[in-house]
Amino acid sequence: MRTVYVHGVGLLCGAGIGVEGAVGGRRSEVPGFRARAYVENRKNLKLMSRSVKLGVSGIRLALSDHADWEPVEPGRRGMFVGSTPLGGEMEDLVPALEVATDAEGNLDLRAFAEQGYDRIHPLWLVKGLSNNVLGFASASHDFQGVNANYCDGDASGLHALCEGIAAIAEDRADVVVAGASDAWIGLDPLLGGRRCGEGAAFFSLSAKPGRWRIEVGDGPALPDEEAELGYLGAAALPVALARTLLRGENAGLIDPGGRALRLVTTS
Repeated sequence: MRTVYVHGVGLLCGAGIGVEGAVGGRRSEVPGFRARAYVENRKNLKLMSRSVKLGVSGIRLALSDHADWEPVEPGRRGMFVGSTPLGGEMEDLVPALEVATDAEGNLDLRAFAEQGYDRIHPLWLVKGLSNNVLGFASASHDFQGVNANYCDGDASGLHALCEGIAAIAEDRADVVVAGASDAWIGLDPLLGGRRCGEGAAFFSLSAKPGRWRIEVGDGPALPDEEAELGYLGAAALPVALARTLLRGENAGLIDPGGRALRLVTTS
C-alpha cells in the first residue's frame, strides 16, 4: 500500500474562496464567485446548475495547487465526486408553477401536468444530473482513469474522498481529485426551515510527498460548520476538512469501513 498525500485543496464556501474560506463565514452564496473564472468553455455554463459550477470550480482550484499532475498520463488520473441530484435551477420551474397555482396559493397537479410541463426550461433536468461535475471536470482536465460519482446523501463527500484515497494507496491511479459540492440556498422549506448554504471542496491526491500526509490513526475530529455556513449536504464533510487543513491544523476522519484516518501537515 502506498502512502497518500494531499497536494492541492479547492475550497468554496460562505466564508470565501481558497484560504479566505477557511475562517468565519455565513449561510450565504460564495462571496465573489464567478463561474466564468474557472470554466474554460463558456457554453458549458448553460448546462450547469449552481452546484455543478461550484464543483467544477473546486476541482480546478485543487489542481492549480498541484504542481506536477499534468505529466501523468490520462489513464492514471482518477476522479471521485459526491453530489446531490437536486435537478436544475428553481427559477426554471417558476413558469410551470405559476400556471398551476390558484389565487389562494394551491397547486393543481393536473394543471401542472397539462399546462406546466411545456413551460419548464428544456435544460432543467440536464443541468441537474448528479454526475455532471464528474463529466464536465474529467473532460476538461482529461481524466480517463478510475472514477465514480456518489449520491449517498450527506455521506457522499466522505465516500468520494475515501475512495480517492484508496485508489492512490492501491496503485489504481497516480493522481486523484476527490471531494463534493452542493448548493441548498433557497431550499430551506424542504428541510423544515433548516438554514442552508452552498459550498464545494476538492482535494488533489498523489503518492508523491505533498503538503499533507494521510495515515492510519486517530486525529482531531472535524468541527461542525453548519452553524456558520448552513446545511451543505454532500459537501459538508469535505468543506470542514478543507477549512481545517487550510488553517494549518491536522484533522481526522472515519472512513465508511470504520477505519480512522488522520491528515497531518508535512511542513
